Amino acid sequence: MRRLVTSMVAAGLLGACGGGSGGGPAVVAVYMLLGSVQCGGGGTTAGALHQQLIARGIDALAARCGLDGLPHPAMCGASDGRIAVFDVVQTQAALALAIGFTLLSTLPNPVVGDCD
Repeated sequence: MRRLVTSMVAAGLLGACGGGSGGGPAVVAVYMLLGSVQCGGGGTTAGALHQQLIARGIDALAARCGLDGLPHPAMCGASDGRIAVFDVVQTQAALALAIGFTLLSTLPNPVVGDCD
C-alpha cells in the first residue's frame, strides 16, 4: 500500500512540473522525524539525515528543523515531534520518499525554523 501511495505522490509531483518562473529548479520540502523522545532526547540529527540524502544522490538545497505540529501525549518516552526538513529538487522527491521521507505538505501545522 505504501508503494502505491508513494507512486501516486511521485506521479503527481512529476505531473506538476513546468510553468515555473524559470528562476531555478522547482523544489519541494520533505521531512523526517528525528526519532527523539520526551524526557530522553536521542534520535538522529538533521546532519545525519542530510548525509542519507547525499548518499542516495539527492540534492538537498536547504535544511531546517522544527516540530511536526501534531498533538503528542505528555509522556516520557513518547515522540516529541521534532523533525528535519529539506528542500529537494522536485524531480528527486520520489527518491526521498522511497527512503522514508514524507512531503512536508502532508502535515497540517508544522513549525519550521533554523536548526540549533
